[in-house]
Amino acid sequence: MRAARGFTLLELLIAIAIFALLGLGTYRMLDSVLQTDKVTRAHEAQLRELVRAMAAFERDLLQVLPRPARDGFGEPRAALLGEDGDNDALELTRSGWRNPLAQARASVQRVRWQRSGEQWQRQYWTVLDQAQDSQPQVQQALDGVTELQLRYQDGKGVWHDAWPPEQEQGEEALVVLPQAIELVMQHRRYGELRRLLRLPDVLPERLQQAPQNPENPAEPAPEAEPQP
Repeated sequence: MRAARGFTLLELLIAIAIFALLGLGTYRMLDSVLQTDKVTRAHEAQLRELVRAMAAFERDLLQVLPRPARDGFGEPRAALLGEDGDNDALELTRSGWRNPLAQARASVQRVRWQRSGEQWQRQYWTVLDQAQDSQPQVQQALDGVTELQLRYQDGKGVWHDAWPPEQEQGEEALVVLPQAIELVMQHRRYGELRRLLRLPDVLPERLQQAPQNPENPAEPAPEAEPQP
């Protein structure tokens, strides 16, 4: 009988080397797939953040009301106030503030959109006419915003860098609304983003949602303090 012959040491070393190369190739392939999936998930999360921020901004504009407000010192602020400068900001009064907990507050809300650093923020107040201790609630809407510009189009089609326009004076300046708003944003990832949003025509039934002072219809009535 012939003696059984096994593998030589050289053959074992060659087999181990081949399996090592196959394992290394499989690992690199798996790592590449995992890294691609990680980058895709991060990109998807940033895209969802951008979509949510734009949707919230557009939703506020579509529910704008010609209802002026008062700051903590009792000074009137226009129903829609566009501030021009290094950091453009937009402040407005909107309807449709949902109240699922049936709290003692109005359905009209004062909100403000502004850039702080590279954060695009949405601020809102729990009262419409503010007291000196009224502090806004801050929501971080979008990260990575390096520049923000806003323009406002009046009823004649003329664009303005701030709102209300300089030609509007007195009580009319407090309630006049632009016809459209252009948003130009520089984002660290997506570059320049531009949106042109047309504001809705304010119907009479929506005007009735803005409480007025019976002695002066152009002046908003004082808002009752919310109950604790």
